[in-house]
Amino acid sequence: MRGALLVALSVLAVPASGTDAADVEVVSPRAEAVSVTIYRDLFALITETRTVDLPAGPVMLSFDGVVETLLPQSAVVSELGRSLEERNYDYDQLMPISLLGKSIGKTVTLTRTLPGRGQVTHTRAVIVAANYGGITLRTEKGNEALHCSGIPEQLTFDELPAGLHPKPRLSIRLAAGPPGKRTIHVSYLAKGFSWESDYVAHLTSGDRMDLKGWVTLRNFTNVNLRAAQVQMVAGRLHLLGEAEGGTSVYGDTDYFKGDAQRDARQNALEMMQAALDDNGSGLSLFSGCYAVERPEERMFRRSIADQDVGIALEQVIVSGLRRIAEREELGDYHLYRLPWPTDLNARQTKQALFLDKARIKTERFYGFRFAAQDFEPDEEHVRLWARLSFENKKSSGLGEPLPGGMLRVFERGDKSDLFLGESTIDDAAIGTPVELGIGGALDLQLQVAVDSDTEKNRAGHETAGIADVDLHVLSVKPRPVTIEIRQELNEYSANAKIEKSNQRVGRKSGDFVWRFVVPANGAGNLTYRLRVPEPDD
Repeated sequence: MRGALLVALSVLAVPASGTDAADVEVVSPRAEAVSVTIYRDLFALITETRTVDLPAGPVMLSFDGVVETLLPQSAVVSELGRSLEERNYDYDQLMPISLLGKSIGKTVTLTRTLPGRGQVTHTRAVIVAANYGGITLRTEKGNEALHCSGIPEQLTFDELPAGLHPKPRLSIRLAAGPPGKRTIHVSYLAKGFSWESDYVAHLTSGDRMDLKGWVTLRNFTNVNLRAAQVQMVAGRLHLLGEAEGGTSVYGDTDYFKGDAQRDARQNALEMMQAALDDNGSGLSLFSGCYAVERPEERMFRRSIADQDVGIALEQVIVSGLRRIAEREELGDYHLYRLPWPTDLNARQTKQALFLDKARIKTERFYGFRFAAQDFEPDEEHVRLWARLSFENKKSSGLGEPLPGGMLRVFERGDKSDLFLGESTIDDAAIGTPVELGIGGALDLQLQVAVDSDTEKNRAGHETAGIADVDLHVLSVKPRPVTIEIRQELNEYSANAKIEKSNQRVGRKSGDFVWRFVVPANGAGNLTYRLRVPEPDD
């Protein structure tokens, strides 16, 4: 039988810690109101409103219940009416792992319940060692390890070691000043918060789309934020990495672009979640002679829990609140504010609607893009991909900034919705076009033939590369479809020219582009010659 570690406390008084003998300590046990502004880079700005009653002399003012992941150097306290002399952050929280660690050399009472008759014995013991390998005690009979007797055991502590608090505590030492009650604001940055956007698009008849945007909020910390005013900031911040004393948990944000930043942020989020999960009471680690849960078992259990969260989120998407988060401009960023107070509890995931637009004008077409000078000519059959595009303008029915995220596309049918595919979109400002791929087309076939050659001068030196491209599209769709072919250009082919083409050529995002319509159950053809001059020496 595995014994349980039961920590019993018998403490008459708890001395103030972290203060000089002459200090008067005033403790603010909790915030009366809290505002949480969450950034996508895994941190939040916490602003707490508290009422304190200060004496006239110097005082150590302590705030209990702050978020345990706060950055002490970021803390700001306003409306104090007196100067700040010192700031401390104590996160030796009153948990078994810290209680045992700070009680080494202390005498405790070891209580055992003998099997059978239920006889209880009490033995005085000194804690010799307490670490992840177990707890070692010294009694009058010698040294022994807790939980190696095979019977239920518990430790009772005579006193609470100095410096332990039931909750994380931020303390500041203030100079003398006017006494009395005052309402103050405590602001600080704290890690362990995130938000991301997800979109659900329903394609309706014709060329219209209904679009909903959901924001997913996550609190990975151990603090419950009750009736909080919650905001989310969209935009790209310049942040330094932790090694440089900055806020970013995944490094200098200027080093990451697009998908690389999303991947780095996601990896940091998973590591942060694992670290916070392991920063618990530590009871399972103090198991003495008995087996503990292996790290891979914890990861498996966490993955199952994440699946459960995912299922719950799908239910939120269906039945979530219809009140929409309010948007306002905040300098170079956009701020989304939930117009109602909400609880953001420890380890909680929550969703809210921030965008709801109907009948947005869209365009659906099928496309293929040649990589710059890297196309394999022996690849005769290439799949065309269904693509969806729309203009982020009011005239198109949208005209709202779109924070980057995942967009899932459905098509409404007579009896049910059909899932067409998904894609990520980058931050899209008002007035910009949005285009994404949603899936391959089974009833369209693209046949490709490429004939490559080089052009030489009289001296035999290569002056240009030539590619004759012949594309043939076959369609068995019952309706006409628009085909878009793009030829990518890079730094080596920036001066390339289309010397001849049977279809009108244009430009799109730096590429050459062709658009043509293939009739229902018909075929279409595109031929062109691409000439790429050799770069000058």
